[in-house]
Formats: sequence, C-alpha cells, structure tokens
Amino acid sequence: MATPLVVLGEIRTCLLPSATALSQAEASELLALMPGSAVRWKERPGKLAISPTIAVGVDCDLALGDDPVREGGFAHIVGTVATNAVLVGGRVLQSSAHTRVVRATDRRRQTWSHYISCKGITEVINRIPEREIAEKALVRGYFSGPFTEQTLDLASISERLLGDIRMAAQLDQRPPIRARTTRLRWTARIGGSAGPATDLRLDDDRVRSIQLIVREEKDLTETQRFCEDLAVHDWLLTVMAELLDEADHFPSRSPKRIDTLAPALEHLTGLWMPGGHTPTLVRALWKELQNDPGFTRQWTTLVSRLRDNIAVATLDALRYKAFTGDAHQERAHR
Repeated sequence: MATPLVVLGEIRTCLLPSATALSQAEASELLALMPGSAVRWKERPGKLAISPTIAVGVDCDLALGDDPVREGGFAHIVGTVATNAVLVGGRVLQSSAHTRVVRATDRRRQTWSHYISCKGITEVINRIPEREIAEKALVRGYFSGPFTEQTLDLASISERLLGDIRMAAQLDQRPPIRARTTRLRWTARIGGSAGPATDLRLDDDRVRSIQLIVREEKDLTETQRFCEDLAVHDWLLTVMAELLDEADHFPSRSPKRIDTLAPALEHLTGLWMPGGHTPTLVRALWKELQNDPGFTRQWTTLVSRLRDNIAVATLDALRYKAFTGDAHQERAHR
C-alpha cells in the first residue's frame, strides 16, 4: 500500500445519557458493535473502553484546497472509513471516524472486495498534483471546502454512530449534567523533521480543528488515539466553563447555583489526565498544547473557580438560613 498523503478524521464527544457511570461489563455490552469482536478495556491510568472498528464504504470527492478551480479541482476517492466508539471513565462517550487517503496504484476502479479488505483506507483514483502540493491541498479542502453532496462527510458518519449508541435501550437517558456535544476535525500528515507539530483552532463554541504533523509513517497509526484523548479534554474544558457561566445567572445563595455546579465536581473532575491514554509515539504532541493554549493551566483555574463557587454558595446559603431562622424566632417571641 502506498504511503498515505493525509489522514482525515472527525470525533464527536458528549456526556453518556446515563445517571451512573458504566462498569466494564456494561461498557462492553454498549460498545459491542460487531458480534464476536471484543471491546478493548483499560483500567489504568483511568477507565477506557474502545469498541471494535467497523468500516463504512465511500465513493466520493475531496476538495483540493479552498479554491478547487484554481488549485486542481477534486480528488475522487473510493474505499472505507474506519469508525469506532470510545467510553472514557464510564461517563464520556465518543464516536470517531477516520480514513487514510492514498494514491491508487491503478486508477481503474477495483471490485468492492479490494476496498473492504483495507479498512480505513480510501484510494484516489483520478489524477491529482504531486505529493507535497496534494497533501496541503487536501488538508485545506477538508477544513474549508467547498462542500457538496458528493464530498466526503465524516461528520454525518460520526454523528450516526453516536446517535445509535446514545439511544441504546440500556441507557436511562438521565445524565447528571446538561452538556453539549463537541466536534473535533483533524488531519495528520508526515512531515519528517518538521514534526511533531500541532495547530489547534476553535472554529466556534462547539467545533474545533487541529492539523497534526508527525515525523514518520508509523506515527500516523497513533494519531487517532491522540485526537480522541485531546477531544475528551477539550470537551471537559468546554463543559466546565459553560457550567460556571450558567451558575453565574443565579444568586450565590440560590440552591440552583449549587445544583448546577456540584455534579461537575462529583462526575467530571476525576477524568482529567491529558496524555494518559495517548500512545508513547505521539505523546510529545501534548507538550505543545500544554504550553499554548495551556490545557492543564486552564483546567486548574476552572476547577478552582468551581470549588470556590460551591464553597461561597454553601456559606451564603447557610448564612441566609441562619438569618431567616433568627428572624422567624424573633417574630415568634413578640
């Protein structure tokens, strides 16, 4: 198989719709996407369940750059997208989809048995620019479009898998926290001495994009797991910040303020461990993100605010209760 031009991926992250965290047995039942294929489970440094990988066939286009007319049009790909689900700490659910884009050794369309045998690989069957130009053009096109009905849609593939799992009969649909789903779009390519490097951007309040450069082809295998790990921690930061903003709408002595914040302290703070489930080959990618934008520094600040807010709200509630109690007794004595 030819060396990949680029790897394209999409990850959705959300809170599992369950009142309690799932055990290993429950997680294995939920993520058993294929009969006879085991769910991988890790207990250390934190609980992690990974479903079997399933393939989705695609026959579509990829934009070459954000101006295809000028930069070469579209790459037509045929092959499969690899999809799987991940459960972190029994609490945070992810759906992940990715594909390696390679040049076809023969531009004639092959039988589907050929493509299905190569899970998570799509082959470019039309003529495209030379490698260095094609790599960068595919990255720009993936993030910037233009997007048509014929364009690869990893977002829909990932969303469909996430939706199917969230509606599983074993889930009670009673999550302890209201939290939105976030998206991480990612690309990875080989850069030799230019890697490892990351370029993370917040596109809006729920969509993020990251471009990765790794040194060698073997490192590409591990980038998906790094991106899943990154997506979990970005989701934790996003949810924690939104909960603090929501709590600020209530007076400090309001029970609603504590009701908003306390579940985050109970269910989310123990999930923070960036790099804990990132393979050794690409763990260095975390170093750049820890420096800028400073993931752990942000998390520490948010958790400190969370604890301080709960402490102040509890104290104010006790003072208010004591004050109203004293006032009631004074009226009774009169």
